[in-house]
Order: sequence, then structure tokens, then C-alpha cells
Amino acid sequence: MLPFVKISNFRRFATGRLCLSASLLLLSLQPITSAQAQTPHDIANIPVSPVPSGPAGMPPAGMNRGGPYILEWFERYDQVRRQAQMSPSEKLKADGLMSKGMSGLGAMLAGDEKAATQNLLNKLVNKYQQAAEQMKQLHLYPETERLHRGYYQYFSDAKRLFSDYLRVQSNLFAMDEETGKPVAGLLMARKQNLETLDMNNKALDEQLRQQFNIPPYRY
Repeated sequence: MLPFVKISNFRRFATGRLCLSASLLLLSLQPITSAQAQTPHDIANIPVSPVPSGPAGMPPAGMNRGGPYILEWFERYDQVRRQAQMSPSEKLKADGLMSKGMSGLGAMLAGDEKAATQNLLNKLVNKYQQAAEQMKQLHLYPETERLHRGYYQYFSDAKRLFSDYLRVQSNLFAMDEETGKPVAGLLMARKQNLETLDMNNKALDEQLRQQFNIPPYRY
């Protein structure tokens, strides 16, 4: 009887191991939730906030003309934009930097220009990173969802763009991990895409302000 007992115990042990392995395999195949991992545009994982209700559960009066919660959203959103907006001198320097071709980028690698450019780029990276994080803290309402996502993408893309200008400053031949192409060769196209996104966002901003009777944005 003893050999049978040993064999039975072994079988039970082996069966348990197989069940555990199968369970672990199933867990590994389950989709990763937003709490487990965040994509670069992780605002996509934030659910739309419920619309605040008025008395007896009714929608706030004048909601389609800028109800209190929409006005509050715009005030907080405007503050994020102001903190991220470049001063006129910063914009002039940044435009000059981003208009340079490969030869101009190479000139950034030495002398006083390199230090000044590096300081500006670091400042802009920090500004846009902070702005993207602040946009994630705003309520995501249906009425402002497109504008909300648009500016989150703008701040995120701008932060990555200026981060890559810093990379090129340290290594003119740095490679882009996603495309396998030189980073420097992609910068101008990315700058143009960012400018297009900025124009689209501003056009939508103006449209929503008119719709909800919100004052124009002021720097």
C-alpha cells in the first residue's frame, strides 16, 4: 500500500502544480488595466465625469450657456494654459531653435549657445510636463472632452518634442527607438504636427467659448 500512497500523493501534487500553472497563464493573458499600466496619452483611461445636477436631480439652469461647472472648468483650464505658455522672449528663442536645420542643430553642441539653449529646453520640458499632469486632474466633462484631450495631447507632445531637442543637443546622431531613424531628422515634421494641433485646439476653444458664453482666453 505504501507505494500506492506515494504515487497518489505525487499525482495530487503534480495535478496541483498544473492547475497553478494554468491559473498563472490565464492571469498573464488578461488585459492590463489602466491602474496597472498607463499609455503616453493616459488621459484616454480617465472616465468622463458625470454632469453636476441641480435641485431634484435636474440639470443646472443655463447649462448650454455656460453653467457653473463649465465656467469653473474653463477657469482652471485657462490657468493651466497660462502657466505653460511661453513668454514672448522664450517663444522667439524656441521658434529660432526649431527653425534650424541639421547644420544649425550641430552649432548648438558647443559654446555659450549650448548652455543657453539647454536652459531654455529644460524649462520648457518642465512646463509642459506640469501642464499635462494638471490637465489630468481636471474633470473630463462631455461638453469639453475634445478640447480637454486635445490640450493634453498638445502638452504631452510638446514635452516629448523639446526633450528630444535636448537629446540631439547631447548627441546629434541619437536614434528614435520607435522608428529606428535619427531623431534630428524627425524634429521638423513633429514641430509642424504640433503647430497644426495647436491651431485646431485654439479653433475649438474659440467655438466652445462662444457656445457656453465664456470670456476669451487672456495670457
